[in-house]
Amino acid sequence: MLALLLASVTAPALQAHDHLEAGVLSPTPGAPLAFLNAADYGGEYGFAFNLEAGDPGSPYEGYFHMNDLVFAAQPATPDYGGPEPGAAGLGTQVAAQLLRVQGPAGAHLGFWETVQDDVDSTNLTWMVPIPLTSGTNLIQVTQSPSSPTSDPYGHLHGRIYSVDQPGFYVTTWRFVDLSTNGPGGGPVQAPSAPFDLYFQADLTIARIQKTPAGADIVFAAPSNIPDSGIGPATNYTLEASPLLGTTAQWSAVGQVVVGDDHVHTNSVTLGTTGTYFRLRAD
Repeated sequence: MLALLLASVTAPALQAHDHLEAGVLSPTPGAPLAFLNAADYGGEYGFAFNLEAGDPGSPYEGYFHMNDLVFAAQPATPDYGGPEPGAAGLGTQVAAQLLRVQGPAGAHLGFWETVQDDVDSTNLTWMVPIPLTSGTNLIQVTQSPSSPTSDPYGHLHGRIYSVDQPGFYVTTWRFVDLSTNGPGGGPVQAPSAPFDLYFQADLTIARIQKTPAGADIVFAAPSNIPDSGIGPATNYTLEASPLLGTTAQWSAVGQVVVGDDHVHTNSVTLGTTGTYFRLRAD
């Protein structure tokens, strides 16, 4: 048993690098940018990024962090391995803008910019409080200098994302074009539609929602498979008890979930008395 989280239904009631590709869905001049592989990594599809506790004495002590999330932009020219389908127009300067964050009140979401590709950052660049409702912070994705003929390509490893409290976080982003290479000195491409990314820090239950028959218990299930690919995925078991303390009798409820870096819902039937839940990771 790695960790436990207790929650009462009577109370108010996520290893390899993952590349999030920015580009366009239409070659029409001025078309909006798009999250091209949202079906793989978008929160609306249930994917959750896993943040691990920083080691004592490391730059990440006191944070839950990861470097798996890589914002990238499709190349448009042979100089960067293109042209790739969905590449934005020449002169586009793609950036990811953080719009909103929901999560544990009083927590903070941080971004650590790297000074060299493929070298993990050790310097916290900016941090925002949670909840955040009108964010303006930007992460530059395009790596070439801005000019009317510059390639929008970007693919930078070593950036770190962090939070300072365990819990489940819903972050909302959009891709924007920071260039002035479009008509009238404006951007080449319009902003993308907002999209959600889910972050899971430590082992927690994200939400308990009462239903007519009982409750829906929602939690993220990181696979926790190392980059080497060696080792089985973590199994998650939801347990319930009517009592806490030394006399508690915990029993498994719902199905065992095999970690797959996605959000899961276990629906359970409840009696008339209060019930406590805990999540076990094996």
